[in-house]
Amino acid sequence: MAASKYRVSEYLIDTTRFRISRGDIAVAVEPRVFDLLVHLIRHRDRVLTREELFEAVWEGREVSDATLSNHVKSARRVLGDNGELQQTIQTVRGRGYQFIAPVEEVGEGVRGPGAERRDGEPDPLPSTSLPPAPRTSWSRHLLVAVALLLPLAAFLGWRLPGSSLQEPVANRPYVLAVPFGVSDNATAMHRTFADQLSREVVDNLRKISGLRAVPQASAFEFRKDKTRAHIEDLLPDVEYVLDGEVSVGPDGTLRINPRLTDLRKDLDVWSSPFTLHVDNENFFETAAGIATAVAGALKVAILQDEQRALAEVPNNPRAYEPYAAGWREMERFTYESMKHAVELFDRAIALDPDFLAAWHAKSDALRSIFTYFEPPIELLPQVKASLEAVLARDPGSARALSSLGLTQVMAWQWKEGWENLGKARALDASLATTELGFALYFSALGEKAKVREALARANALDPLNTELADWGNWALFMVGEQEASREWGEKQMRQHPDNGFVFCGSGVSAYLRGDTAQAVALLERCVDLADRAPVALIMLAQGYGYAGQKEKVLPLLEEAEREQIYMCPYETAVAHLSLGDEANRARAVDLLADAVGKRSNCLIFLRSDPRMKVLRDDPRHAGDYAKLLALVGLDDASLKAYRR
Repeated sequence: MAASKYRVSEYLIDTTRFRISRGDIAVAVEPRVFDLLVHLIRHRDRVLTREELFEAVWEGREVSDATLSNHVKSARRVLGDNGELQQTIQTVRGRGYQFIAPVEEVGEGVRGPGAERRDGEPDPLPSTSLPPAPRTSWSRHLLVAVALLLPLAAFLGWRLPGSSLQEPVANRPYVLAVPFGVSDNATAMHRTFADQLSREVVDNLRKISGLRAVPQASAFEFRKDKTRAHIEDLLPDVEYVLDGEVSVGPDGTLRINPRLTDLRKDLDVWSSPFTLHVDNENFFETAAGIATAVAGALKVAILQDEQRALAEVPNNPRAYEPYAAGWREMERFTYESMKHAVELFDRAIALDPDFLAAWHAKSDALRSIFTYFEPPIELLPQVKASLEAVLARDPGSARALSSLGLTQVMAWQWKEGWENLGKARALDASLATTELGFALYFSALGEKAKVREALARANALDPLNTELADWGNWALFMVGEQEASREWGEKQMRQHPDNGFVFCGSGVSAYLRGDTAQAVALLERCVDLADRAPVALIMLAQGYGYAGQKEKVLPLLEEAEREQIYMCPYETAVAHLSLGDEANRARAVDLLADAVGKRSNCLIFLRSDPRMKVLRDDPRHAGDYAKLLALVGLDDASLKAYRR
C-alpha cells in the first residue's frame, strides 16, 4: 500500500488532505500539480515517460507536451527547486522525468520539520527512512556544491528564490532589444511582422536566466528614437543593444539583419543575417535563433529547460496571425482598439485554447479596459476569468499571479491581492507589475516608506513602463510624498512626452502642492494629449476648481458626460469638492457611493487621499465618509487584519 505522507527536505506532502506544508505553513499548489508530484514520488525508482504521466495524471485526456512541461516546472517550484538545479524532478532527455530527491515515508502525527508541537501534543510517531531513489553521481556532487555555495551566495547578495541559485544580477549582461525597423519597400503587414518578431526576441531573451533583458514595455518605448544618446539618457545601465531591420526581397522573401552592439566599447559584437519566408514555423525558429545567437555572442550558457522553452511553438501556428493583430490594436490604446484587441485574442484562443501568450495578452487588454474605460465591476469577472484560464494551464505562472494580484488590489480585494502578489514575487522577482501592486497596496494603507521601496524596485525592473509611470505618481502623492511625486512626475513626463495620463497625474500632484498655475498648465496639456478624453476633462475641471476658476468646472464635467463613456465617479466627486460649497460636497458624497457600486479603482486611495479631508472634517459628512471607508475595507478595524 502506498504511503499517505511523504517528507522531501523541509516539505511534508499529505496525500489524504491533499496538502503540502513547510513547517506550519501551507504551500499553495494546484490540484493537477499535486497529483503529478505524488505520482512521480510514488514511482521514483524509475523514469516515467510522458505517455505514462498523461495517462496517470490526466487520465488519458489529450493535452500538449507544453502543458506537461509547465506542470513539471510548477511541481519543482512548489518544493523550492528549478529547471537549472533539478534537485527534485530530473528531466531525462528523450525519455521523461524522474523524482530524484531523498524521500521519507512518515507516520501519522508528523506536522513537518521545523513545526513546534503545542503543549500536551504527543511526540510524532517514528518515521521509516527509505533509501533515496537512484541518483547519478553528478547530481550528488551538485547537491554538495550547492550546500557549500549557499552561505557564500547569501553573503554576496545573490538572489535565492526558494532554494534556487542564480547568477548575481550585476554579473548578467544587460541587453536592450529595440523594435526592429523595416526597409523602404515594406508594407503595413511587414511592419506588424517586424514588431511581433521584436516582441518574440525580447520574450526569448528573458527566458535565458544568464541574461538580463529589458522588458517589452520599456523596450518598445524606443520605437521612435533608437539613437545611442536617447538610450543612454533613459537607460544608462544598459550594456548591449540589439537592433535590426526586416528587408523585403523582390520575391517576397524576408531578410532579417540583427546587430548586437556593445555600448561601452562602441563596437558591434555580433551580426548575422536570417532569411525566411513568411510562414509561422520559420518565424518562431528565427526569433529563437536570434536570442540564442545573442547568448552565444555574450558567452552565456542556455540551460536545458530554457532551450526547450525557446523551441516551443503554438500548437496551431494559424492562431498567431490574430494574436499579432491584437497586439497592434493594443498599442493604439484607445477604448475601441482595446475592445478589438480582446476580440482578436479570442480568435487566437479559439484556434489554440492552450496558447498562453494569447491568454496573457487578452488579460492585459481587459485589465486596461478595467482600469481606464469601463465600470470596473463589469470587467473584474472577465479579467479574473482570463487570468484563471492561464493558471489552469500553467499553475506556476508568476506573470498571471502578478496581474491578478494587481487587479485585486485595484478592486480593493486586499487579502487576495496581497496573497497573489506574494506568490508572484516568490516565483519571479523580476516583474514590475508585482511591485506596482505592492506600491498601491501600501499607498492605500498609508505606508509611505514601503510605497517608496516598492516603486524603486518596480522602476529598476521596468523603468519605462507607462502603467508604472502613471500609477506610481498617484501612489506617492496620495500618501503625502509631494517632493518625491514632483521628481517622479518630471522624470516620467520627460520619458513619456506623448502620454496624456502621465501629465494628468503630474497636474493633480501640482495642485496638491499648492502650485495651481502649474497644475492648470499640465492638465491642459493632458487634455490635448488625451484628445479631450472624459477622464482628462474631469481632472482639468479639478485643476480649475482648486485654482479658483470655478466657473469652468461644471461646463467641463458636462462636456465629459456628453461623450457617453464611463466617467470615474470618484474623480468626478473630487471635481465637485473643488467648488467648496455644501451642495457640491453633498453631490460628491453621492458620487462616492456610486463609485463604490461601480467598484472604482480610485477608491483604493479613499483613506489617504488629501482631497477627502473636507469630508473627514465636516460633521455633516464625516459619518457618510466613515461608512464608505468600511465598504471599501479601509476603516480602522479592517486595517488591523491586513499584512504589512
